[in-house]
Amino acid sequence: MRYGIFFSILSLFACNKGSEQLLQDVELIQSYLQDNNIQATEDAAAHYFYKLLVSSSDTLSPAQYAGLKVAVRYQAQLLDGTQLHDSNGQTEVIDLDESMIGWQLALPKMTINETMLLILPSRLAYGTDGTQQIPPNSVLLFEIELLDIFPRF
Repeated sequence: MRYGIFFSILSLFACNKGSEQLLQDVELIQSYLQDNNIQATEDAAAHYFYKLLVSSSDTLSPAQYAGLKVAVRYQAQLLDGTQLHDSNGQTEVIDLDESMIGWQLALPKMTINETMLLILPSRLAYGTDGTQQIPPNSVLLFEIELLDIFPRF
């Protein structure tokens, strides 16, 4: 019983800490958008922000199915402008269901040949872990061009 209460309190603390980080991330994103005069849409459930930069008349968009791959070109950076990745015009094929959760949530909002500005709070990117190149709790900004989807159903 004593351990159950301890773990309940520990879980509550972890949730509160995660909620605080999310609030900080959303504030950073909103400030970035305002400072750069970008009109973006916030996903109310997951709190990521996106803006279609290039729209398409295509109707094919990725769905969240196991084994779905997307062909993309993309750039990634921190909000301070630190460049993390640039496809340099090269197509990259990515397993959508193995990508970061933010991509899994946002890419279904795109159709082939669209380009999206996507800003992810840290919990939808690399979270508290970060990577060698990305500090923990980092908000990430992507410009993603969706080129194709495999397999086609």
